[in-house]
Amino acid sequence: MGISALKKKAPPEEVEDKIYDICITNWDTEFRVLWQMDDGGKHVVVAFEGEIPSDAKVELRSPFLGWRLIRMLVPEGYLGVFHPLGKRKS
Repeated sequence: MGISALKKKAPPEEVEDKIYDICITNWDTEFRVLWQMDDGGKHVVVAFEGEIPSDAKVELRSPFLGWRLIRMLVPEGYLGVFHPLGKRKS
């Protein structure tokens, strides 16, 4: 069995759906699910405005469905300006 067989990743749509379910059910805070790349490869970022919920470390662990997950704190208003709802990048 190769290394790739051990690191099976769920489809990005499934990852996003699960994160949305967790965030909407557990917290009343502004958040976005973002896909980014760095030297470690593609990963999912859950950006929270103001503060990261105290139990987010438990609910949103890395790896998450096979993907590296980063919880990111951004200032109030950031997500509305840089990642507005309803607008998809082409």
